[in-house]
Amino acid sequence: MFSLPWLELSRFKRHTITRLAIIVVAVIPAIYGGLYLASNWAPTDNLDQLKAAVVNTDEGAERPKSDGEELHAGDELVDQITPEGEGGFDWQETSAKEAEDGLAEGEYFAVLEIPSNFSERLVSTGGNDPDQAGLNLRTDDAHNFIVGQVAGTILNEIKSSLNATTTAEYVSEVYLGFNDIHSSTEQAVDGASQLNDGAVDLHDGTGELSDGAHTLDEGVGTLQTGIGDLDDGAGELVTGSGDLKTGADTLATGTTEAKNGAKKLSTGAGQVADGTSQLRDTADEATDKAEDLRDRADDLVEGARPKLDRAEEDFDSAHETVTGDMDERVAQLREDYPDDPNVAKLAEDMDNLGGDLDEAHGRASNAADEAKDLEDPVKDAVDDVMGKIKQADQKIGTLDDGAQKVSTGADDLHSGLIELDTGAGDLADGAGDLHDGTIKLKDGTEQAKTGVADLKDGSSQLADGSDELDKGAKKLVDGSGELADKLAEGLKQIPTYDKSDRENRSDVVAMPVDAEKVKDNAVDAYGEGLAAFFVSLALWIGGMITYMVINAIPYRALMSSAKSTRIAWAGYVPGILFGVAQVAVLYGVLSFALDFSVGSWVWTLLFSILVAASFHSVHQLCVAALGGVGRLIALVLLMVQIASAGGTYPVETAPGIFQIISPFLPMTHAVEGLRALIAGGDMFIAAQSAVVLLLMTAICLVATVLVCGRKRTVTLTQLHPSLSL
Repeated sequence: MFSLPWLELSRFKRHTITRLAIIVVAVIPAIYGGLYLASNWAPTDNLDQLKAAVVNTDEGAERPKSDGEELHAGDELVDQITPEGEGGFDWQETSAKEAEDGLAEGEYFAVLEIPSNFSERLVSTGGNDPDQAGLNLRTDDAHNFIVGQVAGTILNEIKSSLNATTTAEYVSEVYLGFNDIHSSTEQAVDGASQLNDGAVDLHDGTGELSDGAHTLDEGVGTLQTGIGDLDDGAGELVTGSGDLKTGADTLATGTTEAKNGAKKLSTGAGQVADGTSQLRDTADEATDKAEDLRDRADDLVEGARPKLDRAEEDFDSAHETVTGDMDERVAQLREDYPDDPNVAKLAEDMDNLGGDLDEAHGRASNAADEAKDLEDPVKDAVDDVMGKIKQADQKIGTLDDGAQKVSTGADDLHSGLIELDTGAGDLADGAGDLHDGTIKLKDGTEQAKTGVADLKDGSSQLADGSDELDKGAKKLVDGSGELADKLAEGLKQIPTYDKSDRENRSDVVAMPVDAEKVKDNAVDAYGEGLAAFFVSLALWIGGMITYMVINAIPYRALMSSAKSTRIAWAGYVPGILFGVAQVAVLYGVLSFALDFSVGSWVWTLLFSILVAASFHSVHQLCVAALGGVGRLIALVLLMVQIASAGGTYPVETAPGIFQIISPFLPMTHAVEGLRALIAGGDMFIAAQSAVVLLLMTAICLVATVLVCGRKRTVTLTQLHPSLSL
């Protein structure tokens, strides 16, 4: 069964070039698939290697209701995207001229222009005239179309981020506005409650006002009656005041006469007072002299007593001297001179002297005693005289005091009569004024009667108006109470939000739909997603190369007795062996060079071998049946399958003709099966694709057998082909 295929393969052992051909056949699909997948492995991961310019002309703007806080959204956007890898491209802030030149020259793949009113329009969302803020992204398809598409995606991401942030800030302000509304409504509720309380007080006041107005009206009625009585009284007062004026004039005349009499009385009393005053001075002088006399008498008495005592003592001393020492000396002189007449005379004189002294001493003692006896009567007499003098002086003083009082009283009476006269004059004037005033009062009371009548009408109107006002106040109480209740109910329906709640709600409202892309059986890289297409393409090319190197069928065997089945098998087995080698080399390169991974290596390798076997059967059939034209048809099939296999975009996006022929082409099923196996998808799809590929392989092999049968008959066309490739 394998002798003929091995015989076909054995010819590749003869020369080095044929051996190298085997290697080339095995390696070419790997080179093709590896290069294509390597170049498209992860292009989006390397966008940061593409330079892009950002031109920021934003002038900033003041945030509404922020007390001067400014927004520089352009600067924030530049700071956000310019860090390497943060904004998709390698964004560099440049001038407009540099960006223009760089885009034209291909230095920059995209230019993001931030207009001068960017921040102004962003903050306008919180004002009365909101306007959309615009960004302008420019690309040049003349340099790369795909980059333009990618830049558009990046612009959408930037726009979504800005929209979310701006919307969140706007919604946050809205929620903050709810807090303000709640606070204001709460104040309105308090105000309405206070209004209701005030209305209740007003109603109470209007009730009291109504009662007071009616009381006033009644009082005005009473006043009206009183004013009438007052008018009558005023008339009587006019008459009385006239009489009073006459009496006051008479009183003034009498007080004038009394004033003149009092003046004369005052003059006489003054003269009496002057006389008594002089008498009092004389009495005082006599008293003083009597006092002086008594003092002198006392001094005389007091001064005579010691003189009398000393004289008595002197008489005693002289008597003792004369009667003692002098007697002894006289006696001594008598004894000495007994005959001497002088001595005798002296002795006699001494005796007489002694007698005289004794008599003088006695008279002095008597005089002293008499002086002592006269001392007290003298004092009593003097004191009696002094008492009478003082009594007389006191009476004179009393008389003088009375005279002075009479004089003063007369003066006071005169002064009082002067004032009384003045007062009587004033009274007369006042009575005249009072009479004039009462006349005016009478006129006023007549006018008051008219005014009170008007006041009575006004008080009646006030009473009626206060009743109406009380009814209005009652309505105001009801209305303000209802307003307070409704505002309180409305306040409960106005939500409030704290900072965290406001931020959370703002974020949710800003992005109400959070779309999350979930990939089932996701691949690791863009290249792995295209691997099914490029592997299939590589194996198709591998099949083409294989049957460029080897014969589709061993043509010499056609001349033998070997069966066509064996001949076709002999041409197919080398091809499938090359296909297996191509699969091995291809996945080896992908695995080690590109870190390629699959869901199941075993089934992927087996399915890839099946793909290679199917493709080789097609190529064998094409070449066996048509020779060089068959290779051309294989090339045409390659181009048709690239367009209809759905390798890059789903075939449903291709024109209808490609959708029609797609199920009948092996690469379509190869791509579907490999895609499911590489990504780890539904194995039924892989199994279904494997069945289709097996069926196509079988059909191609059967057809090749039939071709081999036909090849055994040499036709004229075969001997002289019209076209040979």
